Amino acid sequence: MRRWLILLVAVLVIVACREERPTTSGSSSAVGGGGAGVGGGGSGAGGTISGDIILQGTIVTPDVTFDGQVLIEGETITCVAEGTACEDSAAGATVVETGGVIAPGLIDTHNHILFDIFDESDWAPNLPGTCVSVGDCSASSYCGAGDCDCVDGVCRYTDHDEWPKEDEYALMLDYKQCLEDASQGKPVWCPQTYDGDGDVKCEMDKWGELKGLIAATTSIVGLPGNSSKCFGSLSRSIDVSQNDLPDDKVQTSALFPPSSSSGDGVCANFTDGDTEAYLIHCGEGVSQNALDEFQQLFDLTTTPGCLYSPQTTITHGTAFGANEFAVMATAGMKLTWSPASNLSLYGVTTDIPAALAAGLLVSLAPDWSMGGSQNLLDELRVAKAHSDAQWGGLLTDRDLVDMVTVNAAAVLGLADRIGRLEAGYLADVVVVAGDSSDPYGALVAATPADVSLVMVGGVILYGDVAFEPLAPTVPGCTNIDICGSSKFLCVAEDDSRDTLDQTYAEVETALRTALEDLDSIQPVSPALCNNACATDESCFLRTVHATVDVSQCGGSCAAGEDCFQTAMSGNNQFNCLSVHTCYAAKTHDFAPLTPLVQCN
Repeated sequence: MRRWLILLVAVLVIVACREERPTTSGSSSAVGGGGAGVGGGGSGAGGTISGDIILQGTIVTPDVTFDGQVLIEGETITCVAEGTACEDSAAGATVVETGGVIAPGLIDTHNHILFDIFDESDWAPNLPGTCVSVGDCSASSYCGAGDCDCVDGVCRYTDHDEWPKEDEYALMLDYKQCLEDASQGKPVWCPQTYDGDGDVKCEMDKWGELKGLIAATTSIVGLPGNSSKCFGSLSRSIDVSQNDLPDDKVQTSALFPPSSSSGDGVCANFTDGDTEAYLIHCGEGVSQNALDEFQQLFDLTTTPGCLYSPQTTITHGTAFGANEFAVMATAGMKLTWSPASNLSLYGVTTDIPAALAAGLLVSLAPDWSMGGSQNLLDELRVAKAHSDAQWGGLLTDRDLVDMVTVNAAAVLGLADRIGRLEAGYLADVVVVAGDSSDPYGALVAATPADVSLVMVGGVILYGDVAFEPLAPTVPGCTNIDICGSSKFLCVAEDDSRDTLDQTYAEVETALRTALEDLDSIQPVSPALCNNACATDESCFLRTVHATVDVSQCGGSCAAGEDCFQTAMSGNNQFNCLSVHTCYAAKTHDFAPLTPLVQCN
């Protein structure tokens, strides 16, 4: 007998015997893109729902909308049809009346995910808040000639080379580098606790994935640097190998310009098929320097212009105009737009009307949570508001939904796998509450509280508590409050390898404790640094390197020095350094951890 799950208001009524309640099976799919194996014996260990599932509601494919059904078998969509047609091919499937708008999982093509433990309270441009002319901005030492402009009465930077010079930004970066155990750039006061296996990089990545997941985002280009086996257990970490896809053919470049050898390598990968999508920051800002980056991209490689390719997507392009967009369109290049971040830093954003007029395909993404949007749903609302206010409502809700689904999938070279509700596509599916007579509008207006269900690879990981019986039962999920709405969130997998079994509470506790730990580090007496520190510096105990036996440094070090291991290998592995040293002063704290969602 077919099992039915009917969602009426907020109550899930299961019209079946108790023993027929949906459980998870021991199928061979992986939980939420994590790549972890599934336990057997019907325990549901990291597995999917027993049997097939049919979601019923208002479908956004996104090409068309209609009332109908989506059939999911394992990790794959096998039927999308109007009415109840999917039931004809799936006798015995669990049918779920969602009462909502069913859409492809949203795709974030540009995020700096390890920074998402911070928000604008941790760092925002430290410039005069008001101005009449650019001269008023010179009150800030950060605004040298051409570095800033007065935009709509607020001082803003002119390109991406300027704001990283802020001391306040550098302090935030120190925290991030320390906690992830970055190979370069850790502050002198970074404790050995976070060296090697002690870092919290996995938790940082998971926090960013969770911020996306609760906002209907099932795939994220997170630019996390070196890949780690702990990535991708929640939203898909698209730009690393742990993306639960057959391969990883996405390359990224967060800094501009990349080296010529790197560019040559990308072009070689285009030729042999190893790279199907190359995402590069370029033209970020409004200065001539930012505009000149487009020509630099052409000249960068041994074969000039080989990066002007259909595989290449420009991230930002804020400085570009009709000429650059025409060249991009002729080459088949694409564009990723991050309006919230652009407006925060530069006071303007990319000329999307000109880009669209040139025929460019455009995706939308939040960049990061410090001045950018907290999640992709927030970014959709920013984009809509800007279009309505500045471009006469040029962008329709359908246009915006395309930017975070089909367009985003095309940017990643994955248009045949994600971004659509279509038979044969991966079952990355979301359900949002809203006006079913205006489904595109419902998606654009949605907040995490409106997200009723998120499924990644056929596994339900987040949603209204009424849907929790459909989620993996082992190792279980967590009930949380999202802006007054009761939700469940499934974070842990039934796999003790690579921290995949961490619960939501364990991830949150690790990050909160780490931030509190770094906040507690205080400078020592200036006398220990011979009173030699500058006015913007403090004296700190050098903890970034491990101390070793002085024999490693030739048997002795000078007074006030110790023998430190400053490299993992090589001829210069051990060095005598001062035990105390001057370093940029810590001017503020970073605890508490930025929340998963900002409800205001």
